[in-house]
Amino acid sequence: MKNESALIFIDGTICDDRHRINLYGTAEFYAEENVMNDKPVADSDRFVRELAEKYRIIYIGARPESMLSITHKWLDINGFPEGKVLLANEQSDRIKIAESVLSDENIVLGIGDRWDDNQLHLILGCKSFIVKEYQGDFEFIKRYID
Repeated sequence: MKNESALIFIDGTICDDRHRINLYGTAEFYAEENVMNDKPVADSDRFVRELAEKYRIIYIGARPESMLSITHKWLDINGFPEGKVLLANEQSDRIKIAESVLSDENIVLGIGDRWDDNQLHLILGCKSFIVKEYQGDFEFIKRYID
């Protein structure tokens, strides 16, 4: 059994949601038909599948908890490996998740696209990789975790 986990942020890191950015702040932004049209960031699906060979995968997103089933569906349809999915719209709530839910997960690496993602990685005490939004350089990361 894998005893180490990788924490992966969703939107901007592995999910390209730019086609719906103009809907931000409306109910349509999180409408299933719009979310299901999000594309994976280039090469992110392959990269996460490779990570899953060594680590338990935990996805975290800045989405309302009501998006949980849609997020699972999007990950599955787009070829991402199974993993725990945790969602919280606000950074303060994601910090609470890091301090409570994730504290026992033995997270050794975190991958995100925003500087506040790094804040969670620091709380967890794991290696932190911040990639350029929608352009994750996953081959670069691989050099540091292999």
